[in-house]
Amino acid sequence: MDALEPAEKAKTQNIIDMAVGFTAMMPLFQERSADLIKEKLADLFEGLDRISSDQDFSKMHRGFCQWFVKTIRLAKTEEPSSYGHAAKVLDLALKVYVYYCKMPSPAKAESLMPRLNGAIDTPILRHLFKKLEDIYRESYPPHYLWTIKMIDMENYDLLQKVIRQDIRDSFDDNILPVQYDDIVGRRLNQ
Repeated sequence: MDALEPAEKAKTQNIIDMAVGFTAMMPLFQERSADLIKEKLADLFEGLDRISSDQDFSKMHRGFCQWFVKTIRLAKTEEPSSYGHAAKVLDLALKVYVYYCKMPSPAKAESLMPRLNGAIDTPILRHLFKKLEDIYRESYPPHYLWTIKMIDMENYDLLQKVIRQDIRDSFDDNILPVQYDDIVGRRLNQ
């Protein structure tokens, strides 16, 4: 065993712990869910070196979210979690691991960053639905009724398209989706 291997494993585990904590969502889920999520993220992160296309990334993302919805239940109601819950956890964990920490390596992180999605929390969700109404000129249910619990896979994909459109419209296509929630989230919370 390489002498640095335990240090690298600890580094990865610490980043996963920080990433899961960063989501601030673990209290929503049943006890022991955090351990299951961290274990699944560790497996997923080990496979990031094999991601070489948008299709590879989408398959990995969908697979994690589908596992999450089947496995992780809400604490209060014992209902299954939503695709929105799963995507927020994964998108924020990938943001911390890849974008902030430049893992699994700086070069691989650089190649993955354009593929990372924008994280969606409730304030950003409501902002995106206003944008959606502007783009499609359709009325949606009042935005104050929307929470990430209601997001399914189809809505998630649509909202990611809205993020990318807003990046083109509001940021001259000069930021990545992974940077969107940093900027817009801060603006919405001021």
